[in-house]
Amino acid sequence: MNRRSFFQSVGAFIGAAALLPIVARAEGRRGGGSAASAGASLVDPKDRQAQSVNYVEINTQIKDKGLMSARSGVEFKNQKCKSCAFYDASKETTVGGKKAGPCQMPFAAGKAVTAEGWCSSWAKKA
Repeated sequence: MNRRSFFQSVGAFIGAAALLPIVARAEGRRGGGSAASAGASLVDPKDRQAQSVNYVEINTQIKDKGLMSARSGVEFKNQKCKSCAFYDASKETTVGGKKAGPCQMPFAAGKAVTAEGWCSSWAKKA
C-alpha cells in the first residue's frame, strides 16, 4: 500500500465514522428504533439533561411552583407527557411498570418518558 492509498483509506474511514451518528439519529426520528417499543429504559429524572428541562416522572413531582402555570390555555394539572406534542402515544407501552413512550426531545433520546411525566418543553398537541 502506498502513501496515497493509505490516506484515502483513512479519509474514507473518518468520513464514515463522522456520518454514523447522523444516520443513527435520522433512523430514530423515522421510528425505526423506537425506544419504548424496543423495551428501552426510562429517562432518569436525575440525569443532567433531564434536569435541564425539569423532567419528572409524574407532573405533581415538580418542586418549583413557578413552573406550574397554564400553557396554551391548558392548566398545569392537565399538562402531562401523554398530552404533549412531542410524545408519540401510538408507540406507548409499559416500561418498568409505568405507561411510557418515546419523546422527540433530545434529553429522551434512546429512552422512554412516562405518560404521566412532565418537562418544561411541554407543548399542547395540535
